[in-house]
Amino acid sequence: MKEEFFPVPLKRIVVDSIPDFPLYIKQKERYVLFRGANYTFAHDNLENLMRNNVVSLFVAKTDIKLYEKYRERMRTDDEGVSRDQGFDGIFVDREEVERYYNVVDHFHVIDTRLLEAGMKVDFPIYFHQDNDVHQFQEFEAAGACSWEITPAIAGSQLPLMIRKDDLTAYRLFVEQLMTASMGGERTELEVVQKKATVLREMTKMVVQDVLDDPRSGEKIKNVSDSVQGLVGFILENETSYYSLMRISSHDFYTYIHSLNVCTLCVGLGSAIGLPHKPDLEQLGLGGMLHDVGKSLVDSRLINKPGRLTEEEFAQMRNHVMLGVDLLKEHHKLPVHVLEPVAQHHEKLSGIGYPHGIKGNQLTLFGRISSIVDIYDALTTKRSYKPAFSPFEALSFLSKTEADYDKGLLRAFIMMLGKQIEQEKKM
Repeated sequence: MKEEFFPVPLKRIVVDSIPDFPLYIKQKERYVLFRGANYTFAHDNLENLMRNNVVSLFVAKTDIKLYEKYRERMRTDDEGVSRDQGFDGIFVDREEVERYYNVVDHFHVIDTRLLEAGMKVDFPIYFHQDNDVHQFQEFEAAGACSWEITPAIAGSQLPLMIRKDDLTAYRLFVEQLMTASMGGERTELEVVQKKATVLREMTKMVVQDVLDDPRSGEKIKNVSDSVQGLVGFILENETSYYSLMRISSHDFYTYIHSLNVCTLCVGLGSAIGLPHKPDLEQLGLGGMLHDVGKSLVDSRLINKPGRLTEEEFAQMRNHVMLGVDLLKEHHKLPVHVLEPVAQHHEKLSGIGYPHGIKGNQLTLFGRISSIVDIYDALTTKRSYKPAFSPFEALSFLSKTEADYDKGLLRAFIMMLGKQIEQEKKM
């Protein structure tokens, strides 16, 4: 009698656990042994499967009882604490997790590249280290309301932050930089990079505004205006979007991902020859709003310093339709703007979500956003995983050719190749 198998998603096999049943992979119509029973499922095993576009392993139906017991065992460890509810990243202690959330809730990451020695600011600056926030000594003088940026602050290699209570003052500071002269001794490339950094920082705050209040028509308009400025800047400066795409590893908020996706969407759209109006502006706005549904998801899931459990991931998946419904209900946006919102997690192969559409059912904007979204996710450092290099991320995408548009992926690789060359010149 022919042995039968059932599929098991990769996320259900816990790294460093020891399944007491064999694991198989499917090759065409055959099931091939991948890992024998009672061997550790190591992180390298997971990485190898992901790089080869394996999304599920298979277990023999005769081992279903062993699999069910394994899943139950993974849910509860020897101390009676749910493994799936823990934080398998940099934190173990619950107080450390709470301290992390306190930082996310009360502080805003700023871009160090905006600060130059001698600048005057009217808000204190902090540095983030060891899961805590510390104020620079220069800002500790009691009663002071204006401070000078020292070379030590401007050259700091640590993540810099301000209190969210000081965002109004910081916004005014960035607005003044937008209108200030950036010439002097800077080269033309340095001027473009500086302008890109200022524009990027201003846009981050606009995106944060709309995620805080996504029903506001005024804030949606501000996002739209910001996207128009980004598109214009990209088209006017040949290398500008390379600077806009320079990702700060210290930005761990949803709005920086939204900005990255917008920028990369516009860059790829421009690379394939889409016109400025209305295509690039609508594509960019869709990219900027693609995760707006996350504003309706528990913020502790959005900023969780560890992998999501199966239940949490199911909740997170709801953000797609929450975003589409929110935008349809409260705003009159062109239909193409909604396509990246609705389709950035869909795949050509039909294994995406929320609807599992495939092939020609995905629009051009949907195909672009699905490539860009996964690329930015792969190249962003998380507390529980290192960031892929651009080469590693593109290699991974190339091996999942059934999921992504080959022509768009080829154009995206060429576009990112130019970015890498540009980075070498900096």
